[in-house]
Amino acid sequence: MSNKLQNTKALKELLSGQHKSQTRTSYGYTSTSTEKHEVGDVWTETDLKTGTVWRFEQKDGYRTKTVDNSILDVIRKSLAVPDTCPSCGGNMRDHEKHLHFKMYFIHKKCFSCVLKEEQAIRLQGTEAWEQYSKQRMLANAEAWFTDADKEVALLREAVKLQFAQNADGRMEEWDQSAFLEKFDTDYKQLKEKILNDLKG
Repeated sequence: MSNKLQNTKALKELLSGQHKSQTRTSYGYTSTSTEKHEVGDVWTETDLKTGTVWRFEQKDGYRTKTVDNSILDVIRKSLAVPDTCPSCGGNMRDHEKHLHFKMYFIHKKCFSCVLKEEQAIRLQGTEAWEQYSKQRMLANAEAWFTDADKEVALLREAVKLQFAQNADGRMEEWDQSAFLEKFDTDYKQLKEKILNDLKG
């Protein structure tokens, strides 16, 4: 009979909201924000465990969550092409989109603006056009040699580590100093000749 009385008492407490399971205080951390945000609101929150800063944006019915200042954001911003040309305000995504994008990364202008500038230079005469052409070729060559210098350094390291197996099966290191010296000399001469020809 005592079980029935306990059950009846527990049922009455549940119905009145006084049962121990309903009045128990619990402590903890909830990651859900109780703040109300309007559509378009942007805010950041820091994860205390990892120190990561999260960027939230309130959309219509949901939120987006991304890492604030992530490497991907930096890359996206550097590769982003605006919808309109910064110089003339023309549409960068029309039928000449691929040309606009190519010229934007070189000149920071649309293809039409570059054509107009080059036409104005040509109208100044042959000498002005040749000087402009040499400047563009020199800039291209310097950029190419910047990349080539890195490749040459990698190649030197790869050649330096060459070993050969002789007839006895032992590994012996080859003396690469003469080859590397000639390699460096030839590369420097080629680089100087091309850059001097473009500068002069």
